[in-house]
Amino acid sequence: MRPLDATLLVLALTSPLLAQDPARDTDELLDLENVVIGVADRLAPSLVRIETFGGARRVLTDDSGLDRIGNLEPSKLDKEVLDALFAKIDPFELAELWTQLGLPPKSDGKPFEAEDLRQLGDRELDRLCRKYQVGRYDPAKAKEDDGKKPLGPLVQPGFLQAQGASTGLVISADGWIATSRFALNFDPSTILVTLADGRAFTARRAGEDTSRGIALLKIEAQDLPVPALADPKAAAVGQWAIVLGRTFAPTGRPTVQLGIVSATDRIFGRALQIDANTSPANYGGPVLDVQGRVLGLAVPLSPTGRDAGVDWYDSGIGFCATLGDVAPLLERQKRGETLHRAWLGVAVDPKHMGPGALLAGLAPGSPASKLGWLRGDLLTAIDGVPVRNSFHLQTLIGARLAGEKVAITTKRGDGEPASVEVMLAAVPAAERKEQTRSEESAQLPWDGDPPQKDGEKGQRR
Repeated sequence: MRPLDATLLVLALTSPLLAQDPARDTDELLDLENVVIGVADRLAPSLVRIETFGGARRVLTDDSGLDRIGNLEPSKLDKEVLDALFAKIDPFELAELWTQLGLPPKSDGKPFEAEDLRQLGDRELDRLCRKYQVGRYDPAKAKEDDGKKPLGPLVQPGFLQAQGASTGLVISADGWIATSRFALNFDPSTILVTLADGRAFTARRAGEDTSRGIALLKIEAQDLPVPALADPKAAAVGQWAIVLGRTFAPTGRPTVQLGIVSATDRIFGRALQIDANTSPANYGGPVLDVQGRVLGLAVPLSPTGRDAGVDWYDSGIGFCATLGDVAPLLERQKRGETLHRAWLGVAVDPKHMGPGALLAGLAPGSPASKLGWLRGDLLTAIDGVPVRNSFHLQTLIGARLAGEKVAITTKRGDGEPASVEVMLAAVPAAERKEQTRSEESAQLPWDGDPPQKDGEKGQRR
């Protein structure tokens, strides 16, 4: 190409950029500003402010995440209250708490009984009684009655989550409110919900989804404004994401943070990743598209699906737990269920890049430990979906919830494939243990980017 021709080509390509009108750019920014303001005003009536009172503050750096001191002796607990608590407590939560407290495993696989609750100790019994609303139990009073010294003051070491207000979203006209579990980490004795019109209600705590960081509350109100939900599968990387909060604005226009959707299908398909600023100031608040439809709730999560460690808060990485695709799960939470991410309990060889996942070990007491599998067995399919490699297996299992049944196909050596149905358990505390960003950065992000068949990492979505 001659020099003159090259010059003409460059001018032809750059002339549209040189001819841009600064006034037009300003108009476009003003249009975006008007859109954001309009969306915030339209959704404001559906936002609520949530305040909690009572309860024990959660120590975020404690291995178990529970506020307790030493080993407390079992005390006299009214049998009627004990039976009522046993009838309501989530069995997965009880099993996990039993393990966290270091209590000996039940012999011969026997199920838990109401009397077993006494071994949890006074403070845990009191917390659970208040959480499941079966009556207040005062362990100090019980010890006074026994002629023993009352319990001393509660020591709270480590990083303490501050108690304060947070945000919630109306999801039904008859008073159901969705919020972040972060707001209820204290197991509060009283929850106050203030509507945008200034009316205040005492809320009843219902179920929650620990894998998405969502909790449900119920207030006795009618004809509340319900926002439209967006289909999260239609969300695209790069689209605007608007986060609203009520923490500092109980009435009037809510606080607003603006960003984009950074990635989709995060946390085993449960969340979108956004770069809008998320923090305790807007946890539980809606994340919206520019049409004002709700993509989900702003919640503190970590990329690997573990509990978010302290330094994930205000880290610049935000997550939006989707709502438009979980209507059946919300109904279960309304009935008081606590949903947990599923756990199979296998260790796989990460060097085996497929097809299938090569079994390297089994966790004691896990669902997999009861199936007769051996080291070297190959897990080839989950519910008929071929397992590409060990990372893909993590994705397939991680997308499920505890209590679900899956059909798993295995192959041993040159033998014929065999299939077995397994009920998945709740992911144990050790699998959810909080990690720092530096600890998680060393892990492969198998929740959204499983390696391809050639072993190369797939393109981020």
